[in-house]
Amino acid sequence: MKRGTFVAAFVALAFWSIAGFAEQKSPPDEAFDRKIEAELRALDPKAADLFIEAKTASERGDLDGAAERLERVRASAPSFVHATRRLCGVEARRGHRDRAIALCREAVTEDRSALNLAALAFALTASKGAIPDADAQEALKLSQKASLEEDPVSAYTQLVLCQSALAARDSAALLTCADRLQWVAPNAMGTHYFSAIAAASQGRPNQAMLELDVAHAQGLPDGPYGEMRARIEASRPPLERWGWLVLRGIIAWLLGLALLVGVGAILSAATLRAVSRVPTESNGRARGLDAALRRAYRVTLWLTCAYYYVSLPIVALVVVGAGAGLLYAFLAAGQIPIKLMLITVVMVFASLWAIAKSVFVRGLDEDPGEKLDLGEHPTLRTVLHDVAGRIGTRPVDAVYLTPTTEIAVFERGGVLAQIRGRSERCLVLGAGVLEGMRVRELKAILAHEYGHFHNEDTAGGGFALAVRRSLMTMILHLVRGGAASWLNPAWWFVRGFHDVFTRVSQGASRLQEVLADRWAAFAYGSDAFARGLAHVVDRSVRFQAHLSATLGEVVPRKEPLTNVYAFVPKEPVAAEKIDEAVSQGMNRAAGPSDSHPPPVDRIAWITKIAASGPEETPGDLEPAWSLLAAREAIEERMTATLRALLATRGIQITSSG
Repeated sequence: MKRGTFVAAFVALAFWSIAGFAEQKSPPDEAFDRKIEAELRALDPKAADLFIEAKTASERGDLDGAAERLERVRASAPSFVHATRRLCGVEARRGHRDRAIALCREAVTEDRSALNLAALAFALTASKGAIPDADAQEALKLSQKASLEEDPVSAYTQLVLCQSALAARDSAALLTCADRLQWVAPNAMGTHYFSAIAAASQGRPNQAMLELDVAHAQGLPDGPYGEMRARIEASRPPLERWGWLVLRGIIAWLLGLALLVGVGAILSAATLRAVSRVPTESNGRARGLDAALRRAYRVTLWLTCAYYYVSLPIVALVVVGAGAGLLYAFLAAGQIPIKLMLITVVMVFASLWAIAKSVFVRGLDEDPGEKLDLGEHPTLRTVLHDVAGRIGTRPVDAVYLTPTTEIAVFERGGVLAQIRGRSERCLVLGAGVLEGMRVRELKAILAHEYGHFHNEDTAGGGFALAVRRSLMTMILHLVRGGAASWLNPAWWFVRGFHDVFTRVSQGASRLQEVLADRWAAFAYGSDAFARGLAHVVDRSVRFQAHLSATLGEVVPRKEPLTNVYAFVPKEPVAAEKIDEAVSQGMNRAAGPSDSHPPPVDRIAWITKIAASGPEETPGDLEPAWSLLAAREAIEERMTATLRALLATRGIQITSSG
């Protein structure tokens, strides 16, 4: 705000803040009052009594009564100019500006004293609304003349000079009279009020606030005090006004992230200690510390997800603020780099678009693979029900077959469906993992997956899934929009929060995996689950090596591929390389972003439990493929699925020559 405009904004406020002070103490010299009262008493004793009564009425706020008595004084003693001047001030306070100006001009005509000049200046500036420039300039000249002629200088004259300076938008005159007031009336409310305005007009808002608070303590009404305080705050530069608030907000936000990271680290360490203990019960049910850790992880994960959505509008504001700051800096520098300004604008809009897309992204509820008709595979259906019975939970409703080596479970349906137990439980079974696996080991792996159902790990995970999906959407759109730069606050946020979220969510997943492992061990024995887990790791590596060798042979030669599982590459991957990769997969080091503990650790923990499980049956010794009918047809359909997937990546493979 420019100084002249800033000063003018307080004209009406200043009038209503000093009007009572100025007229009740006009001038603030009781000796002068007694002197003029004595002069009037010599002329007309009754008029003197009325004059004193008028003064008393004015001081208690009875302006109508004061005006009525002063009119009677003027009628009784027309030569007593002090009554005319005093009535001018009362009429000004009553809002009768024209009448007040006329009375004060009459007083000046009769006696051109400094006091009457100041009174006329006061009347000219006595208005809640806009003051005509001519009146403001006249008031400034009159009050300056009164200030120079009056000896000694009174507080009233200086207050009116400050009022006139405000009306005339004369900052220099305001500063001068404010300094004089500090000397003439250091303890007056009006002194500190005008000193506050003067300090604010000089760009010293902190000093202005101090002076204003003193004026408030000395009687400045709440209305003018609050309005002026708001205007002083509004006069601060935007950076000063909002900078510390924004900085404190960012610091608090970063501390929140640090707290989440710290809590995640503590929970992770506690998890490692908990899983190394042998459970006291012969099942995988979470008890004691294990149950407390699960609850703590759930709360922490929920808070992390909520923190993400709360952070998005903050990030958007920071992006806009940073962009606006850069543009302002370019303009303030006196040079306009068009290219940099365009890049800044594009980055801001690209970031806002990425944030918006991340909020409104919706997941596609697609089948993860080919849905099996369990009626055509009764043996598999029986095993699924038997395993669910041993774990004490509801069996899966659907099985989806995929070409790879994954085994996982999930639930479909909203929170209400999950609460009612009506959600659809799904099993994803990779055809590639079944080679070389026995039914007993598959049962143990399935028991692990059912353990997730029993522990409700798959229920209520929609919030975390939505955040993970939102994060990936934002990253994708920032990259596509060319805004994936370390100069972009949105990129800082998405990268940093992704790390935080991964640490917390994956820490929770690691605990869930260990507890599910216990269900498997107690259901079918530690050895069976250890063999099953080792097989999954081994088969994942070998299938990937087999697939790479197969594609490396059929793609360049444009050979058909009908059954990837039965295909024998002419140049397979060396056995020692595969064994080395399997060893690395089993003994990999645990990272903070891993959702599963290292397999070797999981096997060690399960072996420590030493659960025996039920006796093996003849069916347990059968190959896992025996649970599915028409193996070759299934393998060919999975190969077709794989060919379709590769086609989306530009790799064309036919099924026949």
